[in-house]
Amino acid sequence: MTIRIRTTEKHPHPIWEKLVEEFPVAEIQGFILSCSDEELINATKNGEKAIPIQCLEAAEYDNDSELFPENIFPIQEWINKINAALFFDSSLLFLTHKPGDSYLFRLHEVLHNEGEVNFVEVNTFVDQVAFIDWWRSIKKLAQSKKLVEAKPRQALTLFDEIIESNGYSWGGNMDGFILTDSNNAVKAIIEVRQSRSFPIEKYDPANYFSGTQTKGGDFKTWLPLVYLKKAYNVPIVLITFSTKSEGKFGFTEVLSINYSKLFYVNDIPPNKNISDDFSVLKGWLLNLMK
Repeated sequence: MTIRIRTTEKHPHPIWEKLVEEFPVAEIQGFILSCSDEELINATKNGEKAIPIQCLEAAEYDNDSELFPENIFPIQEWINKINAALFFDSSLLFLTHKPGDSYLFRLHEVLHNEGEVNFVEVNTFVDQVAFIDWWRSIKKLAQSKKLVEAKPRQALTLFDEIIESNGYSWGGNMDGFILTDSNNAVKAIIEVRQSRSFPIEKYDPANYFSGTQTKGGDFKTWLPLVYLKKAYNVPIVLITFSTKSEGKFGFTEVLSINYSKLFYVNDIPPNKNISDDFSVLKGWLLNLMK
C-alpha cells in the first residue's frame, strides 16, 4: 500500500493550483494553538504573541522503506512547512502510524539543513492512553464545528478515529500561508471556502458566520486566524470558489470578527470582488504583501 497522509483538504480548483505554483505556500494540517478558548479570545483582543503554537502533519505507512520525506511531500513543500512553523516560533512535528508496529504512534521532528529534510524521532506512544495524554497537553481549544465534508478524507487514516473516540478532535488545519522568497517570513494567511449550493455571485461566508440548521457557527473557526493576524501582523486573505461557477473565484481581505459577524476590509465581500483571471489575484496579493 502507499503512504496515507492525514488530510481534510481538497483544492481541485485551478486557481489554487496556480497560487501554489506562483507563490511559496505552506499548507499545515495540524496548526494547534495550545490554549483555552478564553485565553485565545483575550490574546486576540490584546494582539499579543501569548499562545504557544504546534505545527503537525501525520501519515500512515506499511513498510519502513516507505518512510522518507520525498515519499510524503516534495522537499520544497516540507521546507515551506518548516519555515512557516519557525515564523510562528514553533517546530514542525510529524506523527506516524505503521500497522503491526510495537508502538501505536511515533512522533518525529522534521528538520531542514542545506536542502535536505530529515525525520528525527522525538517521542513514542505505546497505546491510546499514552497518546491521548500527550494530545490533551497540546490541544485545548474546543471544536464546535463538525468537518462533515472532510470525513471521507479523515477516515483514510487512524488518527481522527482514535482522537475522536477519546472525546477530542484534530481541528486546527490551515489552508495556506504565503511565504516570502527572501527571508521565509509569512506574508499572508489564506483561507479557502467553497460553496456547493450557490453560484459565486451569491456566496459570502459572512452570511453563515452564525451557523445554519445543519452546520455550526464560524466564530471559533475564524478566531485563530484573527489572532495570528493581530499578533503577527499578517493579513488574512479569503478566497471563495463554487462548484456552480467553474473558473470563477471571489477574493477579499478579512478585517476582524466579533461574536456575531465577520468584517471585511473596506466592507468588500468576496462575492463583490469576482474574477476568472489569476493575474488579477496575483497582482492584488503582491500589492497586499508589500
